[in-house]
Amino acid sequence: MMLTSCLVYASCAIPEQLEVLRPVPDAQAYGSVHMVKEGDTLYSICKNYQADCQEVAEVNGIEDPRQLQLGQKIFIPDIDRSGGNQVAYTPPAISENFSIQQWKGLFIWPLSGVMTTKFGVRHGRRHDGIDIAAPEGTKIRAAADGTVLYAGDQQTGYGNLIILRHTKNMISIYAHNKTNLVKTGNLVKQGNVIALVGKTGRASGPHLHFEIREGAKARNPLFFLPKIN
Repeated sequence: MMLTSCLVYASCAIPEQLEVLRPVPDAQAYGSVHMVKEGDTLYSICKNYQADCQEVAEVNGIEDPRQLQLGQKIFIPDIDRSGGNQVAYTPPAISENFSIQQWKGLFIWPLSGVMTTKFGVRHGRRHDGIDIAAPEGTKIRAAADGTVLYAGDQQTGYGNLIILRHTKNMISIYAHNKTNLVKTGNLVKQGNVIALVGKTGRASGPHLHFEIREGAKARNPLFFLPKIN
């Protein structure tokens, strides 16, 4: 059975290193959409849905909660108001004066290119990273010091794939590579060339699919990477 089926149905064993990839790429996004109305703040929206403000901010790419626009659609993860159900969750205690956390510069950009797809939800499906288009063969660099947790060809959506483990349970993922230049267990330094841009797996053209995760939880890479002017 192919790895994709294993991840979806949990019907067969998969390498422990790949557990961080659950769910599979482009899995259906579970949640509700809130349209911003007069008087709404990110705090009031999250309080109403009992949602984690930091997670909502990252999923929707909201770096400044003061910049909400009337009519803006905000995706609230793990909430289904249409059926009256929600995932059991107790959000962290916050005040109305909370601030969205960002860790700009904790990682470096793995390559220079054009960001074609952002983190979040697209067409009702999760997109757990960012896509950066670049010519095939462009060098991909380690975004931070770490250990190669996995390097191989999934023969599924991610194609040639590298997973790096960093300090504080942080993970970075590099997918669709033409060639992997490191092996599982290798130590890498920030900026080391680890792969070349390709279009393996489910990719319509050469690009890097880049993810940052905390354990298995997908985080918005733009909250961790240096801001590009």
